[in-house]
Amino acid sequence: MRYLLPFVLLTALSTGCAKDAAEVAQEVGLLPSTCGTDGARLQADAGGGAFCARAQVVAMGDGATVMISGFDLTGTSLVVQVDMPDVGSHPIDQASNAILYTHAGAVFGAGADTAGELVIELHDEAARRIRGRFEAELINVQNGEVRSVRGSFDVTYTIQR
Repeated sequence: MRYLLPFVLLTALSTGCAKDAAEVAQEVGLLPSTCGTDGARLQADAGGGAFCARAQVVAMGDGATVMISGFDLTGTSLVVQVDMPDVGSHPIDQASNAILYTHAGAVFGAGADTAGELVIELHDEAARRIRGRFEAELINVQNGEVRSVRGSFDVTYTIQR
C-alpha cells in the first residue's frame, strides 16, 4: 500500500502534463507552429474548431475569379471561391463568393437564409497573389445545422485557361 501512493501520484502528474500530438509535432519540427507561409496560407475558425490547410493549399484563377482550396491533416477541407477579386468588401451568398467547408463527412455551404462577407485586402495580378478574410454562416443542408466560419487566406495562384 505504501508504494501505491507514489505510483498514483506519478501517474496523475504525468497524465496532467500530456501534450496533444500536434503540439509535440510542432516542438520537434515536424509541423510548423504557424499556419502556412506568406503566399500559401488558408486558415479558419469553423464553429469553434481551428482549421489550417497544412496538408495542401491550391489556388487557381482564370483572370476573373480565383478558387482557393485547402485540406488539413485530418481530411477536413475548405474552399473559397472569389468571384470578384477586386480589393474591397463583397457579399457571400448562394449566388456569389461561395464557401464550402467539409468536416467528418458533413458539408456546409451558403444557404438561402445565410450570408457573409468577403474582404479582399490585396490583389496583385502581376504576381498572382491575393490576400483577404471572410466571415459567413454556413448551413448543412442534410440536417439544417448552421456553422459560423471566419478565416483568412494569403495565396499565390496559378492561371488556368
